[in-house]
Amino acid sequence: MITIYDVREGTLVPQTGLPRVTEEAVWIDLLNPTQEEEDIIERALEIDVPTREELQEIEASSRLYQEDGAFFMTATLVFKGGGSEAQVTPATFILVGNRLLTVRYAEPGAFALFLMRCSRQELDLNKGCMVLIGLLEAVVDRLADFIEHIQAQVEQLSHSVFKKTGTVAKRQRRYDVVLQNIGHEGEVVSKVRESCHSLGRLLTYLAYAVNERKEGKVVTSRVRAAVRDVNSLTDHATFLSGKIVFLLDATLGMIQIQQNDIIKIFSVAAVVFLPPTLIASIYGMNFQDMPELNWVLGYPVALGMMILFAILPYLYFKHKGWL
Repeated sequence: MITIYDVREGTLVPQTGLPRVTEEAVWIDLLNPTQEEEDIIERALEIDVPTREELQEIEASSRLYQEDGAFFMTATLVFKGGGSEAQVTPATFILVGNRLLTVRYAEPGAFALFLMRCSRQELDLNKGCMVLIGLLEAVVDRLADFIEHIQAQVEQLSHSVFKKTGTVAKRQRRYDVVLQNIGHEGEVVSKVRESCHSLGRLLTYLAYAVNERKEGKVVTSRVRAAVRDVNSLTDHATFLSGKIVFLLDATLGMIQIQQNDIIKIFSVAAVVFLPPTLIASIYGMNFQDMPELNWVLGYPVALGMMILFAILPYLYFKHKGWL
C-alpha cells in the first residue's frame, strides 16, 4: 500500500484517490508494497527500492549506504504484534532530495504516534529530513515505553523470587511461573537491545548524512539529542538484561535450596527411624534362647527404647540447628 503525505500549514495530509508524487509530497510510506507499487515509486524517484529480503540483511553495508544521491538507512524496530507479544521488524528510511521514503512490512506504533503528534500540533515538516527525525523521535519514545514496561515487570519478578510466604509446594509452583516470566522478559529485553543498537547505528549514519546534505544546526542538534537518548536507553536495557540474568540465577538457586531442604527432611527421617528399626529387627529374630521373649516387661521396654532412640537424634539435630 502506498500512502503519500503532503505538507500543508505544518501538518501532514495524506493524499486521497490515486497517489501521486507531487511537489508538496514530503513523505512516501510503503506498507507491504507489491512489486507494481515498488516499480511506481522507483520510476517516480529514480532509485532502487530495497526488497524485503534486502531489508533483513544484517551487514552494516547492506543497511546503511548511499546510492544515486539517496541515503538508505535500515533499522530493526520493536513493536507489539498479535497477542501483544513483542516482535521486531526491519524498516528502511530513504532520504531522496527533500522527500522521505519509508519501506516497512509491519505497523509499529511509532508511525501512528508520529502522525498523532502531527495532527495535534504544527511541526516543521517542510523537508523529508524533518519528517525522518520526527519519526525517529517517536521510535525512541516507543522504545522508552517498552523499557519502562520491562522494568515494572522485572520489579514484580524480583518480589516474587524473594517472597518467603507460602508452603513449599506453593513456592515451587510460583517458581515455575517465575521461570517462564523471566524467560519471556529476557526475550523481550533482547529484542529491545537489538532495536536500540540498530537505531543507534542508524542515527550515527544519519548524522553523517545530515552533514553531507548541509541540513543546518537545528537538524544536527536534534539528531545528536536522539543519539544521546538511544545510548541512554541502550545502557538501561543492558542493565535490565543483567538484572534478568541475576533473577534467573537467584530463582534456580531458590529451587535448589528447596530441593536440598526436602532431601534433608528425608535424611533426618531415615536417621530418626534407624535405631527403632534396629531394635525391632533384633527382637524380631526367631532364636530360641532369647531371655527377653519370656520377660513380662519385654514388650513395653522394647517400645520405650524405640521411642527414646527416635527422640534423641531429633533433639540432637534440633540443638545443632539442622532442622
